[in-house]
Amino acid sequence: MSLSAARDLFERVAQWSDRHSPQTLFARALIIIVVPMLLLQALSAWWFYSQRGDNVTNRLAILLVRDIRLLISLRSDFPDDPHRDWILRRSAQDLLLFVSFRKGIVRPFKQPEYFDIVAREVQGALEADIKKPFFLDNNIGGGQLLIEIQLTDGDVMDILVPHVRLTFGSSFAYVVAQLGLALVLFGLSIWFMRRELVPIEHLGVAADALGKGRDVPDLAFSGGTREVRNAATAFHTMRIRLRRSIQQRTEMLAGVSHDLRTPLTRMKLSLALLPESPETKELNDDVRDMERMIEGYLAFARGEGDEDPVMTDLSEILEDVAVGARRDNANIDLSWQGDMNVELRPLAMKRCLTNLVSNAMRYSQNVKLEAVRGRTSVEIMIDDDGPGIPPDKYEDVFRPFFRLDESRNVDTGGVGLGLTIARDVARSHGGDVALAASPLGGLRVTVRIPL
Repeated sequence: MSLSAARDLFERVAQWSDRHSPQTLFARALIIIVVPMLLLQALSAWWFYSQRGDNVTNRLAILLVRDIRLLISLRSDFPDDPHRDWILRRSAQDLLLFVSFRKGIVRPFKQPEYFDIVAREVQGALEADIKKPFFLDNNIGGGQLLIEIQLTDGDVMDILVPHVRLTFGSSFAYVVAQLGLALVLFGLSIWFMRRELVPIEHLGVAADALGKGRDVPDLAFSGGTREVRNAATAFHTMRIRLRRSIQQRTEMLAGVSHDLRTPLTRMKLSLALLPESPETKELNDDVRDMERMIEGYLAFARGEGDEDPVMTDLSEILEDVAVGARRDNANIDLSWQGDMNVELRPLAMKRCLTNLVSNAMRYSQNVKLEAVRGRTSVEIMIDDDGPGIPPDKYEDVFRPFFRLDESRNVDTGGVGLGLTIARDVARSHGGDVALAASPLGGLRVTVRIPL
């Protein structure tokens, strides 16, 4: 396989793993811990049963056959009945072998279908050590093994061997110990993983709240790993820098507002003292245009200002926007569905919706304002029956001071900041503004505010 083919195969495996593996860090971390633990348990169990278990069973089978050989020798050396009774009694008491003698011949041995490792080890030891005809049956029940051995004097020695003589009693205890140890280790792993991941979850919640423009309390991570503490420190530093940047921007805008409005006021006073003429009228129009442009720019740059998010009834804001539109003789239809209590900046959201509704009123006859609460967000839709916007311009119109061609009247007084301010406000709440075709035939503007 070439290097490129191996790389492609690795990438496909990685993609498949990403698609089918759990999406949470906690679940993936558990898999990383559990899989090696299960493999270790499986390998240790295999070694215990296939290596130590086989060896111990083999040694027990050899010891059993040696005891049987001893009994055969005693029977041969002391064939009288008193000694035979003594052999039977001592074998049961001391060797845990239940022996009996009878006349006849042993049955021909044929290995049955059910033949476990204990029977195989005993069969091998008998063949290697006894060198006499024998019959072996491991399926008689009662936890016993039957061995029949043909003696030289024509007798058959029947031996019932309890399985306890051929198995090591620690098997069940070993399995229980392994399972108990696995459960303990698994529980400790879960506890440690949860303890390490809780700061990351708190950090994610704080970052989400900061992205939605909400107040974020200080996060104190006394424990946790060094990487988590470093991430928390970087998050605090970023939050401080963002606050400082907003504060500096607000202070700068206050100075710019004063510096720009003062000369404009002097110009207006000077024009008021001049006699009316076509030239002074044009200058007055230019001054008013400059005021509107400055106000629009300051509104865009000011954004949400210092307003704090509060739990607000969005339906009241929608009512205020609709009442303001009707005051300007607009034909607007208002509706909402679901609970409209949302944490947001009321003044900023009202400015956002007012800009969007004003744009819709400017280019259409009918406007529909609708809000729907979903599982994770509230969507506010403004539909109009105007000329709409070409789909390839949907993103361009959000650029500051961007104007469309003659299809959007340049004499309406807009400076190309309405949609820009609206998106700026929505994104400061963690949401966004999107454009699409409206069922009314014009433009649909959708404002999404996360809950």
